[in-house]
Amino acid sequence: MEELEDKLEAIEEKIFGESTNRETTGEMYELKRTLLEMKRAVSPLTEICNRLMRLDLPLIREDIRPYYRDVSDHVSRINERVDTMRELLSTVLDANLSLISVSQSEAMKKLAAWAAIIAVPTMVAGIYGMNFQFMPELHWRFGYPMILGLTIAICGYLFFRFKRAEWL
Repeated sequence: MEELEDKLEAIEEKIFGESTNRETTGEMYELKRTLLEMKRAVSPLTEICNRLMRLDLPLIREDIRPYYRDVSDHVSRINERVDTMRELLSTVLDANLSLISVSQSEAMKKLAAWAAIIAVPTMVAGIYGMNFQFMPELHWRFGYPMILGLTIAICGYLFFRFKRAEWL
């Protein structure tokens, strides 16, 4: 049980100390399976120990009966520890999923911010790429530099706003 508890603590440290990976999730799953096997092995022992303490079997001497109570106490404690560890592991799994979700949300924010910034020059290039003949700024000497400057200014403003909102 102490070895399993040490494994659980190591998994907790990995989850909250660094970015989680598939290996950590695999370790959690293996520990959960081990705890399930332990539960399946220990649960029947509780009932057996309780019956051996209470039954008046002629094969069991009276001076040995108190030892069955001791064994029953140990089995009950192990059973409780397994249940506690399973609950704690479920909580750790939930925390892991929450951290992964937060990480994905942060990545999506960055992608959305960059997409918004790139959308501005894409729109301007799309409009001017249609080769209109009658656009007033095409015949003006400062038309191209003005549109280029305006595009850069809008992109810079968006970058500043997203940086300030901690999306970038």
